[in-house]
Amino acid sequence: MIYHSLKLYLIDLDFYFCQKNLLAALIIILYTLAFLFLCYWINKKFIKVVPNYTLTILFSLKIAYALFFLYVYTYHYGGGELTADAGAFFKESIVLHNVFYESPYDFFQFFFGLNENPEFIDKYLSSTTHWNGGKTLLFNDSRNVIRTNALLLFITGGQVIVHFIIFSFASFIGGVDLFQWLKKKSNIPPPILLSMLTLAPSLAFWSSSLIKEPLMILGLFLLIRGVFDTISIPRRTWRILVGFILTLGFKPYVLICFVIVLIFYLSFSKLFKRQWLTLLTFSIFGISVLLSTGYSDKIAYIIANQQEDFINLRDGGLYLQGDDEHYYYIYYANRDHFKLENGNAVLLEPVGAHYLKKNENFERFPMKLEEVGRTYKIHLHLHETSSKVEVTPIRDNFWQMLLNIPESFINSFFQPIPNKQSTWLQYPAFFENILFAILAVLTFILFPRKLNQSDKRIVSTLLLFAAFIAMIVGWTTPVSGAIVRYIIPAYIAILAVLAIKLDYKKMMLIFSKKGRKKTKV
Repeated sequence: MIYHSLKLYLIDLDFYFCQKNLLAALIIILYTLAFLFLCYWINKKFIKVVPNYTLTILFSLKIAYALFFLYVYTYHYGGGELTADAGAFFKESIVLHNVFYESPYDFFQFFFGLNENPEFIDKYLSSTTHWNGGKTLLFNDSRNVIRTNALLLFITGGQVIVHFIIFSFASFIGGVDLFQWLKKKSNIPPPILLSMLTLAPSLAFWSSSLIKEPLMILGLFLLIRGVFDTISIPRRTWRILVGFILTLGFKPYVLICFVIVLIFYLSFSKLFKRQWLTLLTFSIFGISVLLSTGYSDKIAYIIANQQEDFINLRDGGLYLQGDDEHYYYIYYANRDHFKLENGNAVLLEPVGAHYLKKNENFERFPMKLEEVGRTYKIHLHLHETSSKVEVTPIRDNFWQMLLNIPESFINSFFQPIPNKQSTWLQYPAFFENILFAILAVLTFILFPRKLNQSDKRIVSTLLLFAAFIAMIVGWTTPVSGAIVRYIIPAYIAILAVLAIKLDYKKMMLIFSKKGRKKTKV
């Protein structure tokens, strides 16, 4: 009798999960079909220079990128569970979403940032790490990703794949919008140009997730078209406003860089016909202003702190609480000298350490911890990364920061460089960098288009934007896996420059002539 009842229970349980899985599959299929149909409708109504099915095919491939991202961070890194930022953002969005069912009023206080009381936050979100990420220079943009996903949970049934599809579509439609401008500036065939803007490998990969990048990328696409395209004022205005909000909300430093180069575009780029002179003048002016106002030291301090934080993440190790102003730092390789449990580290045998002041990563004093059995509270326990990049410490020095510019360009545009410890995931980014280098040679040396003065100003502005992004990323990021993610805004600007500057027709004409000569021979 008991066996029969248990068997019936298991059958009912299996039927329940079967129904649940069928419902999840149905939700995913319906959303996928809806977005594919929307792509077809947009293509037919607005993108008449390519066949009606083009956007549908391209977005299908974009969904494939999203599934690949999901696979990498679920099975390659996550052991069957979505991990890293994507996993944390989604889990914390569920925590925030559930606040609504306890108190809608409190949920909207979180959503609109109306209550920053620590006790109020801990009441609902004490388990979060990205929401409670501590103080940041501008504001915690991670919260905006959590807010967005928490809001989407009302319509997605909690299906993470649907979130990936929605975020992927946001960045995809931004690329389509930028295409509407670049097709007027470029002689690259529309299908190829559209594919470049939507399926360039790193761009497509990082814009097909549920982290900050997709919505920042949409914002940047809209900003670029809103500023540079000669469409009506209302159409430019809404793009600039939405682009401003999205870049500010999801990657503020990208907006700061864009505003700086916008100043260059509206004023300095008009000073000389030769754009290298305008860039040189702007650089000298900018450095002079920073030095004369004292902001040079402040910027060096901010950049150096970001660099130090990333070096800590790169090297890993134990940060143990010392007194109110100091930590004990233990090298990652020496962590086995402690017994780690419940947020504490118990010293098992004497070990070398460094005594360092909080917020001053490079002021480290060698010492030895010898009190076996003593318990230390763990401030941070970081794992060593497998994709280290060496960077020269800035140490709050503005002139050192300037001297690091060549190094920052090399790291930003040439990492990752595979080595014996490299995983297979580094090779696609490595070959993509080689492809960009080849395209740069074709565009600026072998087959450059002659541009009018207006287009020269646009190209120099976009290159300046890419340079600013590359400097910030190269200065602060000593991990190649992070570099390929953070450099994406620069790649967008470079793709636009390649589209404008490359004389595709001339290139194909010469290549076709060489091909015919070989055939005759």
